[in-house]
Amino acid sequence: MAVNLAGRVPLERIGRRARPVRLGPLVAACAVGALYALAFGVRKAALVAGVLLGWAAAALVTGWQDAARPAEERRRAGVA
Repeated sequence: MAVNLAGRVPLERIGRRARPVRLGPLVAACAVGALYALAFGVRKAALVAGVLLGWAAAALVTGWQDAARPAEERRRAGVA
């Protein structure tokens, strides 16, 4: 039981009333949206990389400081 809606929809009248699409602003909006999405992703990646770099630097400094202590003091502190 197929229903043929194309014959009942007034496509010509809709086409006359519809405003024609202006291609320039549409392309500009798509380009701006793509650049915004790219910048958003790059900024998020940079923030995550900064946090990871901060954690890595803190771990390196902590390890360096623990290794500089004498072995007996490290054993008492539970560092090893």
